Amino acid sequence: MDEFLNRITAQRKVINIINKETNYNFPLVGLSSKSLTRWKSENLISDESELIKILYLIAAKLFFLANKSQEQITNEYRLLSKNVSDLINHLNLNIKNWQ
Repeated sequence: MDEFLNRITAQRKVINIINKETNYNFPLVGLSSKSLTRWKSENLISDESELIKILYLIAAKLFFLANKSQEQITNEYRLLSKNVSDLINHLNLNIKNWQ
């Protein structure tokens, strides 16, 4: 259960970073593909935006982790978890540059 809570916490952290640090009119409400597509469309964000690329990458990695949650925690899982944390930190540090 802790792994699930960590993924939810990671998603909330990303959403909070975006909504707190950006001046977009439409808030980010989730990291699903449809949520990201709508957020991108409503805020007129280009597919080439570094911000949207990072968000899709984080979302994909979190989705992969969610599908692995019933398996034993392997080194691959730990590495991917660390990678997601690094991407979130990168997002947090660079968010103001991508607006």
